[in-house]
Amino acid sequence: MCGIVGCIGHVSVISKERLILMRDLLAHRGPDDAGFWQSPDGGVKLGNRRLAILDLSSAGHQPMVDEASGLVITHNGEIYNYLELRAELEQCGYRFRSNSDTEVLLAAYKKWGTDCLRYLNGMFAFAIWDERRQELFAARDRFGEKPFYYHYDPERAFFIFASEIKALLASGLISPKPNYKAIYRYLAHREVDVAAETMFEGVSALPPAHALTYSRAQGTLRIWRYWDLDPEAEIRLPKDTDYAERFLELLTDAVRIRLRSDVPVGSSLSGGLDSSTIVCLIARELKGGIQKTFSARFHDPRYDEGKYIQKVIEWANVEGHMVYPDPVRLPEEIEALTWHQEQPFFSTSIYAQWNVMRLAKEQGVTVLLDGQGGDETLAGYHLYFGPYSQDLFLRLRLMALMKVLYSYGREHGLSSLPVIAFTFLPQRLRHPIRKRIRPLAITPELEQAGEGDAQLPLPHNFKSALQAALYETLTRTMLPTLLRYADRNSMAFSREVRLPFLDHRLVEFLFAIPDDQKLRGTTTKFVLRNAIRGLVPEEIRLRRDKLGFEPPQAIWMKESLKAWIEEILRSPRFRQRGWLDPKVVEHVWREFLAGHDGWHSLIWRWISLEMWARVFLDNVHKADFGGGKE
Repeated sequence: MCGIVGCIGHVSVISKERLILMRDLLAHRGPDDAGFWQSPDGGVKLGNRRLAILDLSSAGHQPMVDEASGLVITHNGEIYNYLELRAELEQCGYRFRSNSDTEVLLAAYKKWGTDCLRYLNGMFAFAIWDERRQELFAARDRFGEKPFYYHYDPERAFFIFASEIKALLASGLISPKPNYKAIYRYLAHREVDVAAETMFEGVSALPPAHALTYSRAQGTLRIWRYWDLDPEAEIRLPKDTDYAERFLELLTDAVRIRLRSDVPVGSSLSGGLDSSTIVCLIARELKGGIQKTFSARFHDPRYDEGKYIQKVIEWANVEGHMVYPDPVRLPEEIEALTWHQEQPFFSTSIYAQWNVMRLAKEQGVTVLLDGQGGDETLAGYHLYFGPYSQDLFLRLRLMALMKVLYSYGREHGLSSLPVIAFTFLPQRLRHPIRKRIRPLAITPELEQAGEGDAQLPLPHNFKSALQAALYETLTRTMLPTLLRYADRNSMAFSREVRLPFLDHRLVEFLFAIPDDQKLRGTTTKFVLRNAIRGLVPEEIRLRRDKLGFEPPQAIWMKESLKAWIEEILRSPRFRQRGWLDPKVVEHVWREFLAGHDGWHSLIWRWISLEMWARVFLDNVHKADFGGGKE
């Protein structure tokens, strides 16, 4: 795991000293080593901050140079199947001097060129400079677990990139200006981290599953998608048990290759179905070896999953470590948290994860496996019942639909049924209705700046509404943001998070099997529950509720955080941004305090946006762009 930076252009675009400054702003991503390389003419500069995970020796130093071919690589992430690729490349005559996955990646590029991407199983963002061709090749993993940001100036013919936006801002070539379209989409549609969009004007993200080449000679940039899910893929097996067996084989292998490490490996444990499954699979793989788990708990029993966490700890015989996030500390740490996240966040749940990563660092565990991705591939969120019901209706399975609605209403209350009905409406009608029932407080000026680009088109060729909804949350609305949370929170404490549920082989399998293997009646994650019978405690396997690291946010905001929030909402800086109407904001805040708890998410969105603006827009005179770094 590392932080990467680079610049391709004229020798005078960025000095060596400036690139090293950019690189060292990412020291939290790589505290173990720092590297720099530049081309003979000085026009190409690459930097790397290394967190040593595989091959802790100096042989893993980056940027890694292959003198014979004129190739140089700076790499962030892990190639989990590097041992298999290494063996294949050795049969082709390649000889390796290290035991690192980075050298295997470089050799794979030498062997297969840009087509090497289809051989990789991992999370990665890397850049390879070809001195002979005067061309940069860069790519990002299939789901965007690792970040890659860039700024391209065709007129001045340069291209700069980095693992984090703050490093680009430190280049001196970009001013930290707000992207009003992204701000509008964040406030109005609860979207951020969408495709190439960032909150900063002039800063783009290489989208997940995309690659690029930049030609220094021509000054041209080409970007393409190298992988996607096939909506026509179809797997049909005779019995439910066959699906479960194949699923467990794939997930077990995903865990096995993600345990490859030369530093201590542990896991995050929320007590939910996904993280509990990962912990129990690791315990089985370790065959009696001690596994450390890390959990966030809350004193409020309505939000605490302690009994489930303890059940898994005892069942899997692991060494459990727990932390109770303190809301009193959140205002003290919010600038540091925002500085690391670089974009606003939707809830205080991110602070629970922040505390879990700090706990892992205190316990000396560098790598953590996590259950992220299971909900977006196995239909774990209740929002999926809407498209699932829509599919039943369109297929005229009316009796099945009535049973689902009856059971869902009985389990979750009749008030939950309008949420399902809402999904039957055409997309063009949903946003106007939301605007009527939810006082967004967005000013006309900001709405005018962002409205036209608010909804990006999505593929419509999936066989079912459920598949389309899963694809949307996997690639656009939910998972990209959650992956950014995980990457920045873990890297803030120089930890690495690995996600077995996002092994592309497993995801491809889940999108090809019938929908009723994910949702059946009111049972979510049907194939997973079948697959882990006997692997996890029955109390966990049959859980119907869902919490995760979800804090009592509304309570925190009315009690511990109340004075701090009021200071922000009523401050001149907040009121003078011109993004939100202060009168509507004050009305919503008072309604919330009077008992309208449903506004807590909207209010937090305002608070997080304001903190982002204070850290990155108001502190532009500071060399480190705001602060309180860990």
